[in-house]
Amino acid sequence: MHSQTYSQTDSTPAPRHLNAALRSLPLLQDLPTELLRHIEQHATVVQGRQRQLLFLRDDPETFIGLVLQGNVYHTLQEPDGHEVIIDRSGPGELVGESALLQPERRSCNAQLSRNCQLLLLHQLHFPPLQGNGVLMTRVQRQLCNRLQRISSFVETVCLYRLEARLARHLLSEMARSGCSGPDGVELPLTANQSILAAMLNASRPRLNAQLKQWQRAGLIQLSRHALRITDPGRLRQIAQQSAVK
Repeated sequence: MHSQTYSQTDSTPAPRHLNAALRSLPLLQDLPTELLRHIEQHATVVQGRQRQLLFLRDDPETFIGLVLQGNVYHTLQEPDGHEVIIDRSGPGELVGESALLQPERRSCNAQLSRNCQLLLLHQLHFPPLQGNGVLMTRVQRQLCNRLQRISSFVETVCLYRLEARLARHLLSEMARSGCSGPDGVELPLTANQSILAAMLNASRPRLNAQLKQWQRAGLIQLSRHALRITDPGRLRQIAQQSAVK
């Protein structure tokens, strides 16, 4: 990667009257008004730009981020420079939440999608958050969910061929944001093929070839902004049968 990491000069103060938006997030629902005002007062806003890095692996954990829109991709780089996306944080999720529990060094890179907007809160302002038991329980739950997703990613990459990796990813997206209809399950396309390839630890040409093969077979339908899975049952079969030899 050649982008610069986040610096405080890249951020702007959080807009006033943010309280209602914060209350709508499951992570912050039903928390004391004083705590939300604290976040509103001290948070700064960072807007995503193409290939902007929020932090790099081994950076000190000195701030957390709360995603308002878009995605933050958690990535690692192989020795040859190939980039792998091991997880992502979407709207309402924290980035770098381990800084609230046991701050050490970042375990991966964090890259913002172009449409990403997130609130940053620095270590100086952590104590009121850490003093709220309900919030910290939710933070721990989110961290456990992230570890489970990363474990599933490692299993998928190590044990399954690309066809099954793609099937498992689409099934996960179905559970997360799929919309069922008479012609199948429709998924919004929030990532381009380069990002999807990095999420599957595959090359873009191989991914593109697999998608076209499934289109010809009638398993999926692709449009500019959505992907429709026409046969979820067949997709589940593919997800289980293509183990790496």
